Amino acid sequence: MQIRVSEIPDEGLRLLDAAAIGGVYSEPSWSLDAVDLTVERQAEKVAITGGFQATVHLACSRCLEPLVTQIEPEVDLELVPQPSSRHAQTELGRDDLGVDFYQADVLDVGGLLRSETDLALPMKPLCRPECRGLCPICGGNRNVTECRCETREIDPRLAPLEALRRLQ
Repeated sequence: MQIRVSEIPDEGLRLLDAAAIGGVYSEPSWSLDAVDLTVERQAEKVAITGGFQATVHLACSRCLEPLVTQIEPEVDLELVPQPSSRHAQTELGRDDLGVDFYQADVLDVGGLLRSETDLALPMKPLCRPECRGLCPICGGNRNVTECRCETREIDPRLAPLEALRRLQ
């Protein structure tokens, strides 16, 4: 869904229909379930607030089993027109971290939701907190079967590195 910034009414827009936004994600198994966004124009700036819900299909970072994750990110963004000069350098301040750009009087709502979804995804998705992962020797899923592979003793010179690995 694209919105012309110049056509946003003074009272703003309220986006409540996820189906009206259209296909947001390129991954067919991902879906936008609900949306409640308010889009307000303040001169050239556009403020977007609210939230949305999405269902994403990921793989567990330990055992690689598929898992379905529900995300519900809150949105609080300010968008300004894309600077016309590509070579202009500006220093960003602390308040500029919540600022994004729109181009040619067009606001891409689908692109905004994709970006916010990416930011809301877990860095290391887990099927469950106690996931035992894969065996480093045979590759078997330790959650499904008890692995009987022999573990090798760690070289004493590498023991400090092993301790760091276990902290992750």
